[in-house]
Amino acid sequence: MNRHLLLGMSVLGLGMSATMLAPGCNGTPLAGPPNLRLGRDECAECGMLINDGRSAAAFLLEDSARRTHALFDDTGCLLDYERKHEGEGRILGVYIRDYETGAWVEGGGATFLLADPDRLPTPMGSGIAAYADPARAAAAKEKYGGDILTLDRLRPARRAWLRERYGSP
Repeated sequence: MNRHLLLGMSVLGLGMSATMLAPGCNGTPLAGPPNLRLGRDECAECGMLINDGRSAAAFLLEDSARRTHALFDDTGCLLDYERKHEGEGRILGVYIRDYETGAWVEGGGATFLLADPDRLPTPMGSGIAAYADPARAAAAKEKYGGDILTLDRLRPARRAWLRERYGSP
């Protein structure tokens, strides 16, 4: 066999082995909020393209030691997905976009406004907006009406809103 061909095949074999091993030993697990690609990423709950970053939300999930992000076009979709998929993996993080700044906010640290969707527009009509600053949430309440809630209080409020509006969550 040609010596150059044999050398090339050996180098190719070593390269493929290194490529297959690299993901397992890179040591940097997926963490933090996702890199959202507006107009390209799809909502994990409703399937719509995420075009409005003001209401986007995400989970960092772990299932069988594999971490992924689940992206949502509306905080209402995130809450609905969470309810439907309870117990199907572990939620490592909840990230919500600030309605005014578009910056990612840790879900537990956000202040939420739940308002009439006719007054507070969101992609899927949930009327839910998140704010990093509680004072900005209070100012938004003056403009849109509604209730200011934590994430823990928003979950049952969303279920009640769905039941009232559609008859079931």
